[in-house]
Amino acid sequence: MRRILRETDRSLSTDKEWSVLDKNRFLSTGQMPKREFQEWLNTIQFGLFITIEPTPSSPMKDDDMKQRVREIDMLINREFIGNNFSRFANKMDRFWLLGFFEEGHRGRLTRHLHLLHYIPYHQMKVKGSKMFQRNMVKNQFQFLWSNNPYVTYLNDRRTVCPIHIQTISTKKDSVSVSRYSSKEIHRKRNYDQIFFSF
Repeated sequence: MRRILRETDRSLSTDKEWSVLDKNRFLSTGQMPKREFQEWLNTIQFGLFITIEPTPSSPMKDDDMKQRVREIDMLINREFIGNNFSRFANKMDRFWLLGFFEEGHRGRLTRHLHLLHYIPYHQMKVKGSKMFQRNMVKNQFQFLWSNNPYVTYLNDRRTVCPIHIQTISTKKDSVSVSRYSSKEIHRKRNYDQIFFSF
């Protein structure tokens, strides 16, 4: 679908036949339809909503945040599922995160990152209620984020920027935070600001 959206001129038929995909003249090249993307997000029950907020006293580059999130994702998968998580064909059988970068606005003056964290309760080695499992993952994420030092490419050690983690217990809350996080994906400048941790 992403290839079709990027190459709308080549994907449409040139003769008088009806095409399977109508070209949306309001979308720029490579842009994703917001409504369809949010409907897809609504089908997923996320477990955690994480906001990473670099501050002027503890800044962090976008690439460094992405890399740190991917490392933590790998460590959480190893901790709660085991080393064979990378061989799973279905991504819903492993932990993963979906990140949305957002520019500063009233309340948060600097650029920050919203993360939606998917938790595969059925695959976890730790048994118990979903609330217990969510809190275990939340505590592990907080521990891994805070205890690994942030080292820049010049080997400069800096304090790690703060994060805020909320548990998501209902489907309604999951829909709300996914819509909030993806509210600006229809803008062309924000299309490349989305990333998956796998």
